[in-house]
Amino acid sequence: MFGNSLRARLLLPVLALGLAAVIATAITLAYVEAARVRNEARASIDGQVSALQSLLDVTHSIMLDRVRSSMLLLRQEGDEQGVASAGQPVTVAGRQANDLLLGGKSQANVFQLVDSVTAVMGGTATLFTKTGDDYVRISTNVKKADGTRAVGTMLDPKGPVIGEIRQGRSFYGVVDILGNPYVTGYEPIYDHGDPRPIGIWYVGYKTDLDVLNKVISNSRVLGSGFIALLDSKDVPRFHSNTAAAADASFISKIIQQQPTDWTVEKYNVPNWGFTLVAAYPNSDIDQLIVQQTVWIGLVGLLMCVLVLGVQYLLIQNRVLRPIQNLTQVADALSMGKFDNVIAEVALKDEIGTLAKAIARLSNSVRLAMDRLSKR
Repeated sequence: MFGNSLRARLLLPVLALGLAAVIATAITLAYVEAARVRNEARASIDGQVSALQSLLDVTHSIMLDRVRSSMLLLRQEGDEQGVASAGQPVTVAGRQANDLLLGGKSQANVFQLVDSVTAVMGGTATLFTKTGDDYVRISTNVKKADGTRAVGTMLDPKGPVIGEIRQGRSFYGVVDILGNPYVTGYEPIYDHGDPRPIGIWYVGYKTDLDVLNKVISNSRVLGSGFIALLDSKDVPRFHSNTAAAADASFISKIIQQQPTDWTVEKYNVPNWGFTLVAAYPNSDIDQLIVQQTVWIGLVGLLMCVLVLGVQYLLIQNRVLRPIQNLTQVADALSMGKFDNVIAEVALKDEIGTLAKAIARLSNSVRLAMDRLSKR
């Protein structure tokens, strides 16, 4: 039986030791691989988020320079028309608002000033007038969704701008105008001698984020994760278009619910009021760990088989074959055959010692038989 053979006694301990080593190595490397995969996922997210933040930061800086130049031109052309003052109530797009006068001339529903500025600088321009606690657009080339001028609409009473204007301070930054992000500048308009603003100078540029959209659309985290850009109202504006992430409703659900089987991380975008979200299912990590562990196990088993193969050849050539030859010599000796050649006597190990002993025994038996035959 193989289980009782010398071959089995020599190979089975090696096999058991090899399997134990493979299992121990696979478990150890699985923990190491888990840490590596998580670190790589973290590095991937950090790298993509950093690149997007840098892109937004450069875009903001360039556009803000244009805003300041455009504001300077608007103020200069406004000053050329004359001193600002509050006028009588007028109607703009069906809304009652105080008129704004420049050099005594009404600006309500008059677009020459704002259009001349944007003809040179691009972007948009607006004149607001203070009406009660609100500020109403009475001259603008900001367009509504239907393509008409947004005259009669109000400055967001809950936005970041109105608080600064009420304190007599200018505001430069990103705001949401009629559902779109603009890089803007707002400066208060004063009546001569009155410390309270009677209106607002405005210039702004609608953000062209097509490049950002392309970058985010092609981004991904692990196998089925995503990156999304949320606007100031936490609405996904851009998002990855890979795998399940192509579904905007799915992305919104993950961001809002943050299920336990997902890792969801948020990053603020300075100067924009945006939020970058990176998310991935934990199963992506587990799948990669399992795949790597299986490969490690297979490689370990292959190495174990190779070691066993080499061990088998060594045992067969260095141990079993010499023993088989010596067994044949012993059998022949027991049947009175003394002329066997014992090549193993040349070996320098224990088998060689055994072969020498058998050779001496054979010679002794042969001499004894010779003496008996002469009597």
